[in-house]
Amino acid sequence: MRNVGRVAVLLWLWLAGCTCKQTVSGIAPSLGVTPVGVDFGPVKVGDTSVRTLRLEARTQAAVTISSITLEGTGAAAFTLGTPPTTIDPLGSQTLSLTFRPKALAGYVGTVVIASDDPDRPVTRVALAGEGAKPILEVTPTCDTAQNCRGTVTVTPPAIDFGAQPKDRLVPLPETELPTVVIVNAGPVALNVTKLAVEGADAAAFTFMGSIGTGKVLEANEGFNVPIRFVPTSEAQQAYAAELVIESDDADNAQVRVALSGTLKPNAAPTVCANLVRVVPPVSGDAPRDYASAAEWDSLRTPPPAGYDFTGRRDVRPGDLVIFSASAPGDPNTSCTFDPEDGRMALTYAWRLSSTPPGGEALTLAGAATSQVQLRPVVTGTYELQLTVNDMQGHTTSVSSRFAVSVKQDLVAQLQWTGAADVDLDVHLVRPSATSASAFSGAFDFFSHGTAGKTAGDINGYAVTTKKSLPASGFDFDWGLAGSSDDPVLNVDDTGSGALLENVSLNFPENDPPCATASCRYKVLVHYFKDGRTSSPTGCFVDGGAGCLDGEACNCGTTSRCVADSAPAGDAGLGAGKCYVPPKPVVRLFFRGSPTPAAVIPLDTLTPPDELALGAPCLMLYVADVEWPAKSAIGSLPDGGTPPPIVDVKGADGAGRITAPVISRFGYRQTGGSLQCSPNVTLSGVQWYAEEPR
Repeated sequence: MRNVGRVAVLLWLWLAGCTCKQTVSGIAPSLGVTPVGVDFGPVKVGDTSVRTLRLEARTQAAVTISSITLEGTGAAAFTLGTPPTTIDPLGSQTLSLTFRPKALAGYVGTVVIASDDPDRPVTRVALAGEGAKPILEVTPTCDTAQNCRGTVTVTPPAIDFGAQPKDRLVPLPETELPTVVIVNAGPVALNVTKLAVEGADAAAFTFMGSIGTGKVLEANEGFNVPIRFVPTSEAQQAYAAELVIESDDADNAQVRVALSGTLKPNAAPTVCANLVRVVPPVSGDAPRDYASAAEWDSLRTPPPAGYDFTGRRDVRPGDLVIFSASAPGDPNTSCTFDPEDGRMALTYAWRLSSTPPGGEALTLAGAATSQVQLRPVVTGTYELQLTVNDMQGHTTSVSSRFAVSVKQDLVAQLQWTGAADVDLDVHLVRPSATSASAFSGAFDFFSHGTAGKTAGDINGYAVTTKKSLPASGFDFDWGLAGSSDDPVLNVDDTGSGALLENVSLNFPENDPPCATASCRYKVLVHYFKDGRTSSPTGCFVDGGAGCLDGEACNCGTTSRCVADSAPAGDAGLGAGKCYVPPKPVVRLFFRGSPTPAAVIPLDTLTPPDELALGAPCLMLYVADVEWPAKSAIGSLPDGGTPPPIVDVKGADGAGRITAPVISRFGYRQTGGSLQCSPNVTLSGVQWYAEEPR
């Protein structure tokens, strides 16, 4: 065991001292080459592509390279870098390979490497490459699905932008512009060296975005060039230029896209309108809506004579009426819009171009917006005009007619002129409440009907008093049971509004006296009060002919003398004041028509006829409406019904009211009060009765 250890030490010392310089016997050189083949792929003709080979010694023996050469039919397209001569043991060297095609063709060759590798003295590496070129493709497009404005031709490439205006407040979005698509359809990179608009009218055509030149497109890569056309002058009609694209596509170095367009005169706005909503004045009553899509679709093109809503909309006195120039949710290119700028910078102006008499001062809320509101109370036909202007000053107008009426058989409407705070009341008296005397039925108390609580005269004072009566059951139950044939005070003006009242009745033939014979409804006007506080000149009422309370006396032709007092049980006499009297006008409408069947006094005479109520408490017997009997309904040969007949009181044969029928109801207190006060008490209620005049 001790001898073995000594031998091992001696052997280690011998080896440590060995300085051998020759190859260890038995280790041979071995050359490795990667990759085993090189495919340069497509390379642009004239360009170069460089790859490398890796040569390595795979053993502890150095490799000696004796030669590296190229051979093959396409070998001339390939060049070698400086070849190595020796590769150290387990070391490596690189060899550069360059491919430079001179033509559009395929190239093959072989790298031949000779070495002292005893197992593979010659190593071959296959080479391949293709001479290629970029392919410039230029395609004009205009996508109709994107609402593109224009037409294109692919061969030869051209864009016709059509007619465009010189001025737009908002430019067309890029999605609506014609576009030139530039693509490299070749297998090698394309260098776009120029992209510009040229020609006499180049300033009218601009491409959008930051594109510039020197753009390199790899294989199958491309970009879009949206182009905008804007005429530069109102004096030039036609425009032409070219989009020029240049590249290093040797066969298609320059492509020109013809650009053309024409001037479009700036168009006036397109305008439409709709009466979209009617809101009753009474809270809780359902609005009437007319803004459905189907309704709007029928209105997008206005008729030449304007819209006529008279038969399509139910509007009653006092309703809030809403007009709109655009449907909810409509795009900016529908209904009311400017062809160039949509609804941008449009201005709106609504105005009443025609009204029934007395409706001229109607207030329009939102008259300078796309939606306007008004609250008409006067029965009749109205015309509303909408004018829309664009930023260039072009104007389009459209008119809309609508009718305000109570959809009932008999309507009496009272209007009056005079200072505010003058309150007149219209009275409608049922036939069963009247007798032979002129003013019978006027202020008929709540003393009819099965409960003895029905009034025979509907008027503002009676309606107001009914609401304040402590006991229940007081009503205006005319005709049959139920409310369908009861009278309604639709508008009650106390002198602070439009100076108008409106009362209506459905089925007048249901009053008992109308069963088998025509019957008469009385229409009266009562001068209820006057709140004027002016200081007029003095006058004197002597009670004689031509100088009664409320007559001219010594007040001249335009004023009337109002006695300082008109006590109950006696006529107004003595000192008074001169006041300009209110002038009532009564219009009667039948069967829901907005056109009056009678105007009292007549407004068609020259000069127009006038009525005047000279003093508070005076009542004017205006007319009788003779209504056809219930048995006469449908009695005419054509199945129709005889029309109502209006009997105007005090009228002469020419239609002028020369002898107005006037009485006095109520009294005025001493001291010049212009307030008419109740003069009787009925069932504990202050009421009005006829007084001497």
